[in-house]
Amino acid sequence: MEQERNPKRQAASIDTDAKKPMQELLAEAGAAYNALHLDEALIKYRAAAEADPQNAEAQLGLARTLTRMRRQEEAFAAARRTIELQPERYEGYAALGVLHFLLDENEKAVEALRQAIERAPDEPEPHLTLAQVHADAARFEEADRELERARELIAQIQDETKRKQFEALAWHAETYRHLSAGNTVDATAAAQRVVATEEANPYAACLALSNLGILEARARHYDQAIEYLERAFEMNPYFYRAGSALGRLLIIRGKHERAAQVLAETIARMPDEDAAAHYAYALALSRMGQRQKALEEYQRALALGLSGADALLARWQTIWLSEWGRYGIIGLALAVVLAWIILSKPTPQMLTLVGLVIVIFILQRTLGRRRR
Repeated sequence: MEQERNPKRQAASIDTDAKKPMQELLAEAGAAYNALHLDEALIKYRAAAEADPQNAEAQLGLARTLTRMRRQEEAFAAARRTIELQPERYEGYAALGVLHFLLDENEKAVEALRQAIERAPDEPEPHLTLAQVHADAARFEEADRELERARELIAQIQDETKRKQFEALAWHAETYRHLSAGNTVDATAAAQRVVATEEANPYAACLALSNLGILEARARHYDQAIEYLERAFEMNPYFYRAGSALGRLLIIRGKHERAAQVLAETIARMPDEDAAAHYAYALALSRMGQRQKALEEYQRALALGLSGADALLARWQTIWLSEWGRYGIIGLALAVVLAWIILSKPTPQMLTLVGLVIVIFILQRTLGRRRR
């Protein structure tokens, strides 16, 4: 699994890449991008952009790579720069449409995608994204028309590699359409078709694996869901929604160490901090016996606006995981038991039962700590 490089190594790589011929550099960047080696692609596209700030292909590559890394603000800037450099071409508008779609800004997405289609009506890419936007808004007839049009255009592509890449994206768009309509059977079948094309389009396969993981999780097939999501997260560790879902499922299955690892990586790569992700990370740490780190994560989740039942549980944990808070709760419990004994005058049998419950509780806590 790739890790982000530190700034000094990134700068050194950019300097090295900047000495290469532009077309060679862009070809290497494109290959890395298609293979989901996003850190490498970003370095090379940045090197190309620094070598020639007027190169629209470098800006477009930045926009697309940053989109897959879920770094939306930077991606927007690169997409707008692409349009500024080549306003007559469709690619910048298509990239802008994808970004608006990912942020649930559907009307803005439709506007950008129509601009793209106006400039290149025979390109399938904007039609596929527009099909998903329409599906998201429950405009299924319009979604089907766009998907059908995209497939007609894909069939005309002479380059076999490019055609297979778009065929995978078309199956992904169909998966999304079925998911939006609540048709899980057809969505599962379409997603499996995408996974079968992993070699041609790793990105589409990654999205399909995530969708299959979520569908299996909803059916409570947790082990199969974990398998799908592990593959998706391995392919693109910047896909934080897959990472978050994977972490929670691992907690359900009692795999707390792996859950903590996944959630820590996910949080580190998220463009914005997420209260639910910090809460899940805290839960995994707590189950591992790392009380202080868990306490910090619960506090962070609450500070980020955690709500509902999770917020109540997090507040309870911040008290219990605090040393003085825990002693206070134990002291209060003992005081209640003592008051009960004095006021109720229970039978010897009842006292014996209460004593056994306390002993069992202490033994469970002791054995739990030893297992950790």
